[in-house]
Amino acid sequence: MSRASTAAKQRWNKLHYSEIKASLGKDLVERFKAQCREDGVSIASVLAALMTDYCGQPPQEKEHREQTKHKEIDPYGTRPKRRRAISIITGHLEEILQNETTYRDNMPENLQHSIRAESSDCSIEKLGEALEAMREAY
Repeated sequence: MSRASTAAKQRWNKLHYSEIKASLGKDLVERFKAQCREDGVSIASVLAALMTDYCGQPPQEKEHREQTKHKEIDPYGTRPKRRRAISIITGHLEEILQNETTYRDNMPENLQHSIRAESSDCSIEKLGEALEAMREAY
């Protein structure tokens, strides 16, 4: 960037932006920065969202955001939402695993060595692996 364009950008920023300084505990700041990095979001965008949520969004800003078509926020983008989704999925997998196990355990004797029984065993094994992977992930 040239010196002139840098100066122009600084003037524009001075007119349209303000800085806020806060003294916070080092541990909290480091955890916050790490979480922002992990989620792939900027610190400024998270703080702006928190401030907007706290203060409310003026109507003209709402219209501006709708017009500029900012990147949509993933509904599972925050850690608590992702954990909730994983918890729900894990619960469903556990229920399916239990139903499949019950099915296999109550299979008539003449079908216990059939393709159906082998398929059931394979499904139980794969569901168990999926559950283990989900639990390790969160």
